[in-house]
Amino acid sequence: MTTESRRESLLSAAQRVFAREGYHRAGIRQIAEAAGCAVGTFYVYFPTKGDCFRALIDQLYHRVMTAIQAARAPQTTPVAKLAASLAAVTEVLLNDQELSRVVLVHTRGSEPELEDHLWAIQQTLARLVASDLAECGIDQSAATVGAHAWVGALGEVVHLWAREPQECDLAGMVAEVKRLFWRGWNLGEPPALSQVRASEAR
Repeated sequence: MTTESRRESLLSAAQRVFAREGYHRAGIRQIAEAAGCAVGTFYVYFPTKGDCFRALIDQLYHRVMTAIQAARAPQTTPVAKLAASLAAVTEVLLNDQELSRVVLVHTRGSEPELEDHLWAIQQTLARLVASDLAECGIDQSAATVGAHAWVGALGEVVHLWAREPQECDLAGMVAEVKRLFWRGWNLGEPPALSQVRASEAR
């Protein structure tokens, strides 16, 4: 097994263990056993349990940002870019449900450094949204506040879904958040996910 494949195997095992046990109950020995390797092998790739968890946060962030960049590329207006970004985030979360739950549920109350790391990532998304809103003609300070409010609302909805996935319709809840903010920003009715996909396909 190559170095990269062993690391991926450890991350996959860690994701399962964190999803089952939560951050504080999960142990390095459990992760190593789930990956079929020795505890010493875990330390070759991750100095601490926190470093391993941080790698999972980064993995989700990378997937989200890659999807956002691909979704935004064919769009020609800031409103369309904003809609495409939200659609991309939703699809990644739905496609990576276990990883999403691990990151969005178990980061809270884990360690201050991990919470700060996730917060910094969320600010990256907020700055992107604020830039789109400013391009739409919204005052920069209002765009900044609105972007953080939007990211916060989205985060709470996703957190609810991550905790109760069987009872929540993530796509429907995100659509409602989008509708409320679009109206508040006077952007009209937001395009449906199917419309965004059709635009991307052209």
